[in-house]
Amino acid sequence: MAREGVPLIVIQRQLGHTSLGVTSIYLQGIDSAEIIDAVRARRAPMVPVDASLRL
Repeated sequence: MAREGVPLIVIQRQLGHTSLGVTSIYLQGIDSAEIIDAVRARRAPMVPVDASLRL
């Protein structure tokens, strides 16, 4: 994802990290295939919908 230009914040959320620093460290030390497997295994983060946006 990082090589494809996906923002680090998106990668951070997909991996479930609370710190961008942690995500950066992991991206340096983990094989690309392991990162891909971890992201594919996680559910997409859910964004709460504000009640005022509902129809």
